[in-house]
Amino acid sequence: MTYRSRGRSLFEVIFAVCFTAFLIGFIAVLCIGNYFRAKRAQERQRQRRLSKLAHSGGNDAEAAYASEANYSGNYEAPHVPQNTGVQA
Repeated sequence: MTYRSRGRSLFEVIFAVCFTAFLIGFIAVLCIGNYFRAKRAQERQRQRRLSKLAHSGGNDAEAAYASEANYSGNYEAPHVPQNTGVQA
């Protein structure tokens, strides 16, 4: 079954294909732009954090940068000592 058998003209088929391509391209451009915007924002935040550490602590900034460069994704939550609650 072709589009012609459904009563659509060649112009309508071409128009539908162009419209679909436009929508896909528009959404792709939005996604790519958002990716690069987020990447720039992440870099600005990292620079702000390093600048703040440099102004407050000296060697802390270098240690933070080194640990960030060697980040392996292993995060261990801080340990809470047992029996620290209020005795009833």
